[in-house]
Formats: sequence, structure tokens, C-alpha cells
Amino acid sequence: GEEGGEEGGEDVWEHNPSLSEMVEFGVPPDYLVILFISFCICIAVIVQFIKAVNQHRAYSTKYTMQSLCTVGVIFTFPVFVTMYFSGMIVPKAMSKVTYIAETYESVSLLFFLRLLLTYLGGKKETREKLTNTQVKLNSPPICCLTFLPKVTFSKRFLLVNEIFIAQLVVFQLVFGYIDLLIGLDESHSHPTDLIEHEYSQVYHILMIFSLLLAVYGLGGIYHTAEEHLKHYKIYRKFILYKAFVTVVKLEEFLLSYVITYLVKRYGINLTHGAFRPDLRVH
Repeated sequence: GEEGGEEGGEDVWEHNPSLSEMVEFGVPPDYLVILFISFCICIAVIVQFIKAVNQHRAYSTKYTMQSLCTVGVIFTFPVFVTMYFSGMIVPKAMSKVTYIAETYESVSLLFFLRLLLTYLGGKKETREKLTNTQVKLNSPPICCLTFLPKVTFSKRFLLVNEIFIAQLVVFQLVFGYIDLLIGLDESHSHPTDLIEHEYSQVYHILMIFSLLLAVYGLGGIYHTAEEHLKHYKIYRKFILYKAFVTVVKLEEFLLSYVITYLVKRYGINLTHGAFRPDLRVH
């Protein structure tokens, strides 16, 4: 019986195990350490989230709307850590909770846009304040392209940047859902194969471009109104937020690509519990 349990404990990690399988056969001791660290990070982020929302009152001019937008933006962090922690406890649900986290992250950019506009008094007041303002087109992530010309801020410029931001939400909802369905179908047909399907790799590449385009749109509006926003000390929040969402996307893409390459090229087994870098990095 003990030998059977040990063999079962090894076999269960040859695929994404269910929670009941982990309870029955156990998990590698080092994985329990990773779970404990993740739990501590999850609690710490939630505490910091509550603290940050409370501190934001000092910068509010329209508290109801700004507080809602602030909660919507900062809530991205506890959503990410909670979803990924849940996915580590129930690995079979990782693809589903990842879809939820990434969808919310794309929506949170709309919260950030709304937050900027409320700081400026609203969309109408924003257009009035920034009309005829000279805008640099080389805002992040293409700030190195210094040869790009300047344009004059207009209603059309604001609309185009809003479209850049909104396209990420549409992309994530539609193509992210398709990627989720294909992944679930593949995992059902080949439960021991953790290599990502080809569509998923294409999806991740397109998602990064979609994200960068949305960040560019948000950055274009922010940098245009930077002088009006200095009082609210939003610059560091803006940089941290952009860095966070970009690193998360790059991490997921690079990790999945490396795992797929090593498995296909060298036959290295990275699917066993002792080598599951996808769960550990999450």
C-alpha cells in the first residue's frame, strides 16, 4: 500500500493534478514551501491594498469616483496574487484563474484612464485644458524613437488613445477566451502533455503587442497632462503599474516558450512536480 501511494504521488505530478489527488497522494515538500511563501505574499498584498486605498483620500477631489477608480486600479494586485495562489492550490484551474486575472487587468486600464480624467475635472474639462498642447508621440514604450514629430492635442487624439486602451479589453475577452477553450480541449485530449499549443504561443505574442499598444495610449494621455497631474503624485504609481503588467505578460510568454523549446528539442521533462516552473513562478 505504501509503495502504491508513493508511485501514485509520482504519477499525479506527471499532469496537472486535481486538489483531491494532491490531498490523497501528497505533494513534494518543497512545493509546500512555495505555497506557504505565496500565501504570505497574498496576505501582504491585500494589507497593502487596504492601506493604499485609505491613503488615497489625501489626493481626492471627487472622492466617490476617484476612490472607485483607485480601488479598480490597485485591486489588480490582490486579484493577481489571489488568482495565481488559487491556481497553485488547484493546478487544474490555473488556466481559468489566469483568464480571470488577465481579463481584470485589461479592464483596470480603463479604470486608470478614468482616474486621470477625473483628476483633470472630466473628459470635457480635459479637452479644454489640453487643447492646442504640443504632444510628443515617442511616449513609452517607444520613447527611444526621438525622431517622431510632435502633434497638437485634439478631440481626435484623445479618442484614438482611448481606442488603443479599449482594444486590449476586447482582445483579452475574445482571443483570451478562445485560447482558454483550446487549452482546455487539449488538456482533455492529452492530460499528460503540458506543452502549450501553437495557437497559445501566437496568442501570447499578440497579447504583448496589444498590451504595449494600450500602455502607449495611456502614456500618451498621461504625458500630455503631466503638468496638471504633478500635484497628485501619480507618476510613480503610473510607472509601477505599467512595469507590473508588462513584466507579468513577458514572464508568462518567455516561460512558456522556454519550457516548450526544452521539451521538444531536448526531451527534458519539466512537467513533473519537482520541475514545474510554471506553478513556481506564478
